[in-house]
Amino acid sequence: MFKKFFKFLYGYVIIKVYGKGAERFINICLRRNIDVWNIKPFDDGIEMCIYIKDFFHIRQVRKKSNVKIKISQRRGIKHLMRLYRKRYLFLIGFALCIIFFAVSAQFIWVVEINGVENSDINGIISTLDSIGIKSGALKAKLPDGMESKAAIINNNDHIAWAWVYIEGAKARVEIYEQIIPPNILDKDTPCDIVAACDGIINHMVVKNGEEVLNDGDAVKTGDVIVSGKVATYKEGYPEEYIYVHSMADIMAYTTHSKNGDYKLYYESRVLTGKNRYMVSLEVFGKMFSLPLGKMNFEEYDVNETRHEICIPFFGYTGIAFDAVKYTEVNVNKEPISIETAVEFAKNDLEEKISNELLYGSTLTDEKVEYEKIDNETINVKLEMDFIQNIATSQPISADTEGEEILDKQTD
Repeated sequence: MFKKFFKFLYGYVIIKVYGKGAERFINICLRRNIDVWNIKPFDDGIEMCIYIKDFFHIRQVRKKSNVKIKISQRRGIKHLMRLYRKRYLFLIGFALCIIFFAVSAQFIWVVEINGVENSDINGIISTLDSIGIKSGALKAKLPDGMESKAAIINNNDHIAWAWVYIEGAKARVEIYEQIIPPNILDKDTPCDIVAACDGIINHMVVKNGEEVLNDGDAVKTGDVIVSGKVATYKEGYPEEYIYVHSMADIMAYTTHSKNGDYKLYYESRVLTGKNRYMVSLEVFGKMFSLPLGKMNFEEYDVNETRHEICIPFFGYTGIAFDAVKYTEVNVNKEPISIETAVEFAKNDLEEKISNELLYGSTLTDEKVEYEKIDNETINVKLEMDFIQNIATSQPISADTEGEEILDKQTD
């Protein structure tokens, strides 16, 4: 940012270099310590920026490289002063604005957090506050990137990576959350096999551990089906046990049901072309409402946009407009039959139930029931039966003094 400011202060020109020796022109400039930057090729030559003080020393370079040079634009304080030399009030106001934004740009006024879906957003905000990243914070006193990253990751769960980008008066915090893997236990860890959901056991294939339940038994979520605590004593002798890593496939009949209210019509929304706007002005983190019209639509769609004011060299100024556009719509209701409404509801409820299923589930039966609530609404209930492998591992803790932890897999 400051490099751009000083370039603007010193003054520079944007030139276009024509001819076959354009590349040679650049090389000679660099050898003679003449700064050129923002080099961009175009159809007939190369465009670049050069300081005004250096521009007057490139005549020999131009002759040596046999090129033509044309000034495209002039930039800098001196150029502005010459351009507006009779507009003193404008120049004074412009200077005061530059000073104001230069001072305000030394502070953070807005903290924007992106990428948070499952993590605790309040915990992240609290962490940022504790390390000084908040509205009104002086940028010179902010922690460095690695310190901020370590604080966010260490003080919040399920965050794989984080970084704080300073963009003018805004701190943009990018968060990447962890993909939480399934709980898979090491084979040396003693565990029970428990039920992942309610059901009735169809058949079991126990590879390791001691059966607690049998085929045909009903189970609740969390019930132990195969125990990792295996007896090794004989009748008449003191009790002795070993703890093993239980392994089993538990196929069970399970039932899942969902219900909801659904309408007996199809709703379509047609735009009328009428709009209303509500605008809010955000100044250094404070919101001020600027209503531009009265919102009196009965039915409408909403579209929100944000416009941040940025100026060269300083970036985001801390001032933004939040515009909410309300578009009026006419809602048309087209009646549909009960059978069609039930079919729509069934598809929706099936999707909800599918989110609860275990991997490899097999559908065996389904039943749909509905009840009419009023002339426009029905309640639909969907019940689906499956055969699922409901086995899941749960570690067991035990006082293993004098007992053996068996880590050998048995068939």
